[in-house]
Amino acid sequence: MRNTLILAAFLSFLLNLKISDSVIFKMTNVECLSHNKSWVRINTCRLKAINRFKVVFNFNATLFYPTPDIKVTYRFFKKENGYKPWLINVEIDSCRFLKKPYNAVGIMVYNFFRNFTNANHTCPLYDELIVKNMYLTTEPFKGLPWPTGEYLFSLRWKFFGKPQFDTNVSFQFVEDLL
Repeated sequence: MRNTLILAAFLSFLLNLKISDSVIFKMTNVECLSHNKSWVRINTCRLKAINRFKVVFNFNATLFYPTPDIKVTYRFFKKENGYKPWLINVEIDSCRFLKKPYNAVGIMVYNFFRNFTNANHTCPLYDELIVKNMYLTTEPFKGLPWPTGEYLFSLRWKFFGKPQFDTNVSFQFVEDLL
């Protein structure tokens, strides 16, 4: 009986423990590549360490022409002797998504950077595309099991069906409950 009470107390402690208290969730590397410099020029693409556990991402690109047809492919890779495809490979129509979000993965990804970007209006997108001081939080992961490890999040941006630029963000997710 005593062991059951101890187990119940321990489980209630774990359930009441905030995920952010026991998680290291930070970006470790970023790479941006423009495939068509006559359409997109990447001005800034870098990480800046704020402290040991917080890294911010700054991105600035110039879109030279108004673009009403944008598709984005989201891909997650997990590091296992090199980066291996892992679970998510989704292409969404960004213009349709910005009008009315329709994809669960897209909503999760958009929730990460929605408060840090100027890409929060419907198409056409043009001029400057900015992400400023974006950092990772565990809010979009509430209730989702996410394994500890190193990941690569790849975005391929296509305008009119042709790849224009890639943004690859490596991040680390370490859950330490002990």
